[in-house]
Amino acid sequence: MKTKGLLILFFSIWELSCASPGFGPNGLLVTQTKIGIFGTGEKSQKFGKACVFSLLGLFAYGDGSVENAKRKARINVVEEINWEAISLFGIYSSLCVEAGGK
Repeated sequence: MKTKGLLILFFSIWELSCASPGFGPNGLLVTQTKIGIFGTGEKSQKFGKACVFSLLGLFAYGDGSVENAKRKARINVVEEINWEAISLFGIYSSLCVEAGGK
């Protein structure tokens, strides 16, 4: 029983201290989620994606702004915004902003 409690404590601390996308549900080993955060109901014609990345929770880099996603797809009017989060074993994680519009 003591060993089980220690394992739970170890994996809880490990998951919290390593790379995590920070949004939505997080799996202990693998996370892959897509969350819609804004939408007008119109069908988007173009999509742009901008991402930020983290390694071991020690290094983080990237430009995950809506403006960057708009610029990549040459979008003038944003009709929807989604977040896509990926985390692998607490080693690597990414959070991408996907903007859709005209």
